[in-house]
Amino acid sequence: MRALFTALIAALAISAAFAASVSVDTVNKKCPISDMPVKEGVVVSTDAGDIGVCCGSCQKKVAAWDDAKKAKFVANATASTSDDGDAKKAAGATSDAKVWTEPYLLNTCAASGRPIDVKGTPTTKVINGRELKFCCGGCAAAVEKDPAKWLPKVDKAITARQLAIYPTKTCIVSGEPLMVDGKDAGVSMVVNNRLFRVCCKMCARKVTADPAKYAAKLDEMAMGAQAKAYPLKTCVVASSNGLGDSPKQMMIGGRLVQTCCGGCAKKVMADPAKYVAVVDAAWAKSSSDSDGAAPAKKAAKTDAGR
Repeated sequence: MRALFTALIAALAISAAFAASVSVDTVNKKCPISDMPVKEGVVVSTDAGDIGVCCGSCQKKVAAWDDAKKAKFVANATASTSDDGDAKKAAGATSDAKVWTEPYLLNTCAASGRPIDVKGTPTTKVINGRELKFCCGGCAAAVEKDPAKWLPKVDKAITARQLAIYPTKTCIVSGEPLMVDGKDAGVSMVVNNRLFRVCCKMCARKVTADPAKYAAKLDEMAMGAQAKAYPLKTCVVASSNGLGDSPKQMMIGGRLVQTCCGGCAKKVMADPAKYVAVVDAAWAKSSSDSDGAAPAKKAAKTDAGR
């Protein structure tokens, strides 16, 4: 009897430990460092939500991330939603190519090419792991049925926009030059709404396997360059507020966006296309052509040319 009682207590302890390993309050279910289930109460708090981790060591590593990396992780973890707005399974590690996606920043329907708001509120779908927006449910259904027919056109438009502000002339994987004898020898590829430039098929496969890793590398390159000539002196959300000496910074689709505070950063992540458009317009009005200003002017016009 005593042995049975001891076994029962042990089973209850194991069950309690397992339950404690999952937190319903975090944006993710798996630790972004170890890929283990997150532990309740062990989190890194951000303005946009709490990032769960499995232990104190991983907590320190995530806490060391800059604000942009934290904001991107939270956005990616919460990006996949059902039609009625209920969150689907949250993302685990940032290296999971199946859940990582940049937001859809084009102002045209992914199928018809018409303005996405021509019929009112756009329809948003995650198809083949990437966020897409449509002018109506019919267009969304058409792309869901045959993505291969429609997505190349979307990729072409995204390439045109992002190539104008692409931060490097070397392969994002190998570091090899993409210009050979004065000619462009690089390969452009779009993975989940982000442009990558590589030198060969092997590097292309590496990007496809872990796009978030190489997107972060591109963001690091682009952030410093765009910050030098950033065209806004005020917050992109609260235009009456100055940016101060330490603005919140985030990279969205290769574009630097700055806000005055974490609350405004959260609003940007909730509607990235709206605020990226504001920054693009500011670049277009800028008289400076240094550090990405001229390319940004070109990028602001590419949607109309689809």
